[in-house]
Amino acid sequence: MNIALIIARKNSKRIPNKNKKKFCGKPIIFWPIKNSLKSKIFDKIYVSTDDKSISKIAKKYGANVPFIRPKKLAKDNSSSFSVLKHA
Repeated sequence: MNIALIIARKNSKRIPNKNKKKFCGKPIIFWPIKNSLKSKIFDKIYVSTDDKSISKIAKKYGANVPFIRPKKLAKDNSSSFSVLKHA
């Protein structure tokens, strides 16, 4: 089984709430979800996020969000590996 994990935290250092900001009329989180679905490579697409509104948007566009990531794994110094391990 091939699984995609999209990591989307609420507070980016450079662009706060960037995953909810519009790009070409859609929230930024839409684009990796859309392309993952379109690729037909993945059986399941998951989003790991610390924000309930990002979770809601991700689900709307077809991703699975089975949990909200703990705040301790959504800091500037949190590694992608620690987020992957948590997922």
